[in-house]
Order: sequence, then structure tokens, then C-alpha cells
Amino acid sequence: MKKWIHLYVVLLAASLVMYFCNVGLPTADTVPDSKEEQAVYVGWEKCKACHASLVEAYRGFKRSRNFRILEMRERDRDQQCLPCHTTGYGEPGGFVSIEKTPHLTNVQCEVCHGPASLHIKAATRAKKKETLQIPRNLCTQCHTQHGHREL
Repeated sequence: MKKWIHLYVVLLAASLVMYFCNVGLPTADTVPDSKEEQAVYVGWEKCKACHASLVEAYRGFKRSRNFRILEMRERDRDQQCLPCHTTGYGEPGGFVSIEKTPHLTNVQCEVCHGPASLHIKAATRAKKKETLQIPRNLCTQCHTQHGHREL
């Protein structure tokens, strides 16, 4: 009997703390708005519509053509290689396979700037700026010594 009373008191105390302090309960800040559209990857051809000179200049860098290395080594389906040689692999709207999403091979604009679908839809320059960001430590997700022979 004492065991049940003790359990009841503990549960009552925890409930009161959670009720008055909102501990562990979702708030307006933590619950995602289900109406808010999620950005997806679109590929650099869409970026080129407004940023043609930047896209063409970037295509001159070897990292913009790094998927061919996987193809040459027959590792274009290797899940350990795809995150660093494609755009958005493993993320909503990102690279899935060469057959399904060939427009997202290589390291494109969106690898650094994030998915651009909402950027393209934004009506004003200010809104466009709000849609893109460069997360911290982004470069080190791929630029590490992870077993490539040339490193």
C-alpha cells in the first residue's frame, strides 16, 4: 500500500511541475507549423536562371564535377561516398540515385546554401535572403581525412 501511495505522490509532483513549468511539453516555438512548406533541392540549372555567371564560374572548379570520380571507380551507389559527391543525399528532395535524380549529382550550389525551392518562390529580395543559409562546420562534413588514398 505504501508503495502505491509513494508512486502516486511522485506522479502527482511530476505532473504539477510539468503543468506549471511546461517542462517537456511542446510550445508554439517547438512545434513545427504543419502549414509551413519544406524546402527541397532543385539543382543548379534552376540557380542558373538568376545566377548564370556564378554557376558557370563554379562549374570550373573540380569539386563541381566530383561525381565522375565515383563513376570511374564504380562507387556511384556507395552510400559512404554519395553524401560528399552529390547534392542533398539523404535529405528531403535531395539526391536519391543517378536514375531518379541525375540533376543532383556533384557538389552544387545547394550543398552550401541549402535547398533552394523556397528561394526560387520568394517574391522579394529580402525574402530570398531569408531562405538560404550556410550552416557552421559545413565544410568539415566532407573535408576530413576519411580514407581517400590521395589524402
